[in-house]
Order: sequence, then C-alpha cells, then structure tokens
Amino acid sequence: RLYTVMPALVSFGGQLTNWYVRLNRDRLKGMEGEGDEAEKEAETGLQVLYDVLLDVTMIMAPFTPFITEFFYQHLRKFQISYARFF
Repeated sequence: RLYTVMPALVSFGGQLTNWYVRLNRDRLKGMEGEGDEAEKEAETGLQVLYDVLLDVTMIMAPFTPFITEFFYQHLRKFQISYARFF
C-alpha cells in the first residue's frame, strides 16, 4: 500500500515549499526588520526551510530511496561541514 502514501508525501513537499515561500517572501528577501536584523531573519527563514526539507527527505528515504538520495546529495552541499571537505 505504499502507492497510497508516496503521492501524499510528494504533495506535502511541494505544498510546504510553495506556501512557506509565499508566506515568508519578504522575510526571505531580507525586507523584514532593519539592517543586521533583516539579514538574520532572512538567514533564519532559509535555515528553517532547509531543515524541514532535509528532515522530510530523510523520512521519505525508506520509501523512495533513489529520488531522496538525489535530494539529499543536493541539499547536503549547503551544509557547512560538507563544504569544508569538498
């Protein structure tokens, strides 16, 4: 019955990114706050989105190993610890 779960998980990922970006557009562009505060808000907003996408990718891994491995390899490039080694 895996075929009933995967469309819902893929839909969740798409809806999450669409709605999160729509609702936080100004925050992600650094338009909320003044000076350093706006920059920190933008960084925090992007970090939250990154963490959620990475967590969803790891949750989906047992069900869709190939596509989630692709996502994970690309998301991993943005980790500081990964950048130090490559």
